[in-house]
Amino acid sequence: MVVHGGLFTRDDVTLDEIRKIDRFREPPEEGVMCEALWSDPSPVKGRTPSKRGVGVMFGADVTKTFLDRNNLELIVRSHEVGVRATLVL
Repeated sequence: MVVHGGLFTRDDVTLDEIRKIDRFREPPEEGVMCEALWSDPSPVKGRTPSKRGVGVMFGADVTKTFLDRNNLELIVRSHEVGVRATLVL
């Protein structure tokens, strides 16, 4: 899966929920679409508030939970790719 930003404030986000996002609009300031665009990986486990003021910072444990829940092997983050690529499981 490729996202611009990252993952979500909730552990229960599914690919079906992501597929239902109306992408042909201005991004909202909260919710799954906003978080997919603006969340950032973090070296810290869990979630912390984002320095951007939108989205969330998420650890490798959050990434693993998302991958397992959605039967995925890899998430590619296209925004600032390579900055923290070691967090991609």
